[in-house]
Amino acid sequence: MITIKDEHILLDQTYNNAEAAIVAAGEFLVGQGLVSPPYIDSMLARQRKVSVYVGNFVALPHGDGEGQPYIEKEGICLIQVPDGVNFGSSKEPQIATILFVVALKEKQLEALQDIAFFCSDIENVMALSDAKDLRAIQNILQNS
Repeated sequence: MITIKDEHILLDQTYNNAEAAIVAAGEFLVGQGLVSPPYIDSMLARQRKVSVYVGNFVALPHGDGEGQPYIEKEGICLIQVPDGVNFGSSKEPQIATILFVVALKEKQLEALQDIAFFCSDIENVMALSDAKDLRAIQNILQNS
């Protein structure tokens, strides 16, 4: 089961491209007190090295190893992007409608495994993409 606080969830967001989505996700982490601003650069660096798109319409923006010192508190945020944002290219699009944004150190492997298992079921991802409010999101996360 994935536990995400209501204040760590953004619904119905729109981004022009992956970089804008990553910056906005990083700013959201900063606003929640989970990371300090330099973590955003490490998130962008991670995307430049290896796409944070994980498949099934899900991206997992997070910092690279250089970003670890900028994590203030561990946490997971969820950002819903119903119209999707392309983490690939125009020739090979990788459209994500759900962004699980993570700032983790010690619990990283376990949390990432939970997210991967949850997202391996496309029905779960579609339900999150279509959810209209926080209560629906929480029900999906807790009942999967």
